[in-house]
Amino acid sequence: MAESIAFLPGHADEPDDVTESPVCGQDAAEDVPLDGADGERGGSLVAVMAVMTAVLLVGTALFVFGVAEHDLATFQAEDAQAFYLAEAGLARAKSFLDGKLDRGQYPGSRTFANQTLGEGEYTVTLQNTGTANPWYTQYDVVSTGTVNGVQRRVHATISMETFGKYLWFVDESNFLRWFTSNDRMDGLVHSNDWIRINGDPWFGDKVTTSLPNMLILWWWSDPVFEKGYELDVDEIPLPNRNQVRNTIKKASKNGGLFLGNLNGANARWEVVLGKDGNTGFLSYRYYKKQGPNYVHGPWVDVNIATLNGTLFSQKELWIEGTLDGRLTISGQTNIHIRGDLLYADSTPGSGPDPTCDDMLGVISRANIIVDYTPANASDCEIHGALMALNEAFEVEDPFLHPPRGDLIIYGSITQADWGRICMFEIAGWIVHGYSRKYYYDTRMLTDAPPYYPQTGRYYVSRWDEELVI
Repeated sequence: MAESIAFLPGHADEPDDVTESPVCGQDAAEDVPLDGADGERGGSLVAVMAVMTAVLLVGTALFVFGVAEHDLATFQAEDAQAFYLAEAGLARAKSFLDGKLDRGQYPGSRTFANQTLGEGEYTVTLQNTGTANPWYTQYDVVSTGTVNGVQRRVHATISMETFGKYLWFVDESNFLRWFTSNDRMDGLVHSNDWIRINGDPWFGDKVTTSLPNMLILWWWSDPVFEKGYELDVDEIPLPNRNQVRNTIKKASKNGGLFLGNLNGANARWEVVLGKDGNTGFLSYRYYKKQGPNYVHGPWVDVNIATLNGTLFSQKELWIEGTLDGRLTISGQTNIHIRGDLLYADSTPGSGPDPTCDDMLGVISRANIIVDYTPANASDCEIHGALMALNEAFEVEDPFLHPPRGDLIIYGSITQADWGRICMFEIAGWIVHGYSRKYYYDTRMLTDAPPYYPQTGRYYVSRWDEELVI
């Protein structure tokens, strides 16, 4: 009888090639899925591999970041070193020029190439700018520092320092001279001697003295030093007055205006700038003894543009008016300011306009005196750089007359002795003379009146950094 195979209920028909069934109790491992303990071990292996991969990635990233940070730190260090090398090149240029100036030499150009210093080198080039003023020299300076291919470059102007750099400069200080509460000084102030303060003056720029201290009546004084002060700085000697006189006198005889000697102890030359609105001209006349009397001469008009920038007077000189041009007025003896001295391109009370190209120097071998005149009885405004080489810048009759308002200066004052401008009560109030309102003409940082004396030093008047491509 043929053998038959019975199918379990609910099963589909088996395929024809199935001929046997598993033996009961036999483990068909190849058909059993991974689960239980073996499945857990497989999942753990995958997790471990994932963690190891993540750790490897993090480690690699940290390594890359570490290398990058090290490279960045190295670059920053080399970049800083390159900058300091560029600055060292600038200092080398200034030192070179200072040495040449000591010998009265003004090089046209000079290059110091590939100068080794520390871990790098610098190259610095100087070029005389050939300014229109032969008495005032400037150099264009480019200095590049290099460390391992990293470069930084600075571009500067090194200017000859004249006494016009200082708003107020004094060589010797009389014990009776003080800054008071009404004084306003917005430029550099320097004294080779004492600086004395009684009250609450305001200083807008740095104040320096060659002495180890200042004299301040602290119990009622409260001075304001906006940019601080410095004591015991190097003394800056005044220029030799005979040399200055001879230089300008010679120039005045060779392209300038020379006003010679006159008869009479009270003789003088009188100069008015822009007289009767004659813009760009100066007018002069003499006052001299003729026989038993003093007489005035006729006015003579001179186009300032035809001069080389100099006027020299052998006798006492009176000046006032409005200047359109560039001029240095110098005298063998006292120079008297009879009224306002203004620039044509200016706003009275506000000083030179931004486009102003007028510039005045007043240099006396003796005193510069603001006379007590009707014009000066109530305020006096002066534009220019003033220098009293042997004595002082002062006012006439400082112990007389009611207060005269403000003495307004836009420019610079240099004097051998601290001149009297006012008398004050113990609290600092003006009882005679003027309150000082002194403002610096910032153009004098990079320019100067014709033949204006130098301090014998150069300084960096402009600085910036250039991108190295």
